[in-house]
Amino acid sequence: MKRLRQLIRCFRAALHILLRFGAQHQASLAALKKRYLREWKEPQNGVSCMVKLDIQQQGSLYLVTQQYYRNDQYQVTESWLATYGWHSNGHLIAIGRSCYLICDPIRQLLYLENWPDEGDRTVDTYHLN
Repeated sequence: MKRLRQLIRCFRAALHILLRFGAQHQASLAALKKRYLREWKEPQNGVSCMVKLDIQQQGSLYLVTQQYYRNDQYQVTESWLATYGWHSNGHLIAIGRSCYLICDPIRQLLYLENWPDEGDRTVDTYHLN
């Protein structure tokens, strides 16, 4: 009887982990359907800068689009393809470049980690728009 109770406890713990894992992925996938924004002012001249980030599912891939603005004037659009990584809390892995887009659905944030071949690794924070 003691062994049966222990087996039931282990089964319940495993089921709880699976349900929590599934819920986190559901929240991350839902977060990818929203638009995000990053704003700052350049310290040298006070110019207002903004990047709008949009994610669209393209079959099994995702198209990430960043639109850059300076003083509310459009500058350039940059787009790249990514694939969804399911082995952690949910993130996009860029194809053809070195960056991750990490979801934080509870805080409604996205973190864009970028590490170019030359230069420093950066992490930019995007807020829900």
